[in-house]
Amino acid sequence: MTTPDLEHRVLRHAFAFFAIASVGFWLVNGLSAAEEWRRAGETGGWVRALVLEGTSNLTILALFVPVALLERRAPATLDSWRTSLPIHLLGGTVFSLVHIAAMNAMRAVLWPFLFGWQYGLDGQLWGELVYEYRKDVLSYALILAILAVFRAREEAVQQARAARRDARAENIITLRCGGRELRLPAGEILSAAAAGNYAEIRTRAGSHLARITLTELERLLNEAGRDPVRVHRSHLVARQAVREIIPAADGDAEAVLEDGACIPVSRRFRDRLKG
Repeated sequence: MTTPDLEHRVLRHAFAFFAIASVGFWLVNGLSAAEEWRRAGETGGWVRALVLEGTSNLTILALFVPVALLERRAPATLDSWRTSLPIHLLGGTVFSLVHIAAMNAMRAVLWPFLFGWQYGLDGQLWGELVYEYRKDVLSYALILAILAVFRAREEAVQQARAARRDARAENIITLRCGGRELRLPAGEILSAAAAGNYAEIRTRAGSHLARITLTELERLLNEAGRDPVRVHRSHLVARQAVREIIPAADGDAEAVLEDGACIPVSRRFRDRLKG
């Protein structure tokens, strides 16, 4: 669930990212066009090339917020694509028409002052519409993608903050297991093992595969006062659950937990269990 504050952060951060990227595209495309004109024998074309690209990029940048407001009302997600797709097809068309009209209007105003002649399309309006529309569809899709990425990031940050608050205030560890939200008392967690981007978390009642790193789980357990101990690169245990440490000849060891489970302890982390 999104909130107005989250949406404001998404818009602010996504716009800043898009603005920086636009400057890069403006310089690369403008100077590339100027270099092509220079090789064709035209001199002084770099100013005109930068103005051409600048009017286009500036218009697209100005359209970022209207697209973001439309995307907020019609999110482009897998769950809602059937209803949002027609809206964004229309939105992309309007986006392109406004882009073409605004950048050409700016060029018509600037050209006499900067270059001493009138800007014109030389009767190629339809060709320019098709040419610009193809690029505008990609720009529109890029804006939607950037908004989706920044929203996912902000939602993840929000969820992490909420999980830390729950751990501190209620000694509850909040986990994402598939499409479910699982809330476990911190004292029920005995150990956890890394499994790619997930962690297999063992409790007194069973095990759960949650989307969380061992580092974040360790942080949450510390917030809840559970005193977790990393005993291996891929394993951590709750210190209170360790009943026995069995040394091995190679310097490693095994930690036997209260439920009889054996967790590998590497020599690098072994001293942590003595604290």
